[in-house]
Amino acid sequence: MPSLDEGQTPKERAIERIAQEIARAEYDRIPTSRQKLSQMVFAEFKIPLPDAANLVDEYCDEKAPGVPFFLQDELESPFLKIAAVVNSILGIGFLYYGAHQWRAQKPSWVLFVLGAVFIGLAGWSFFKILHKELASD
Repeated sequence: MPSLDEGQTPKERAIERIAQEIARAEYDRIPTSRQKLSQMVFAEFKIPLPDAANLVDEYCDEKAPGVPFFLQDELESPFLKIAAVVNSILGIGFLYYGAHQWRAQKPSWVLFVLGAVFIGLAGWSFFKILHKELASD
């Protein structure tokens, strides 16, 4: 005897899954977003990402208008990447300038400390990016 799921199209199953995920998020009191739902539909149903995003937007506009497009977590990763690169550049710059000051027999320890701090901040940003990427898989 065929099950009810076999008669449904991938789009209909995806819509059911979207509804289930929104209900689960509301029940568990965890935030969700249209971006996260689009990624889920893309991964589970192999629907192209633009079509998955349109499907989620249509569903959310009709039945769940309170679901935001993005969450802070989804915007945090690009910020961390930019912060890591900027801190790396600043750290290397302070260390390079400190080396020039040291060769000129001038006080340079402050520049070395600042360089180390900025390199440390860059390392922390890179660590947070990797941690976030590994946690999402």
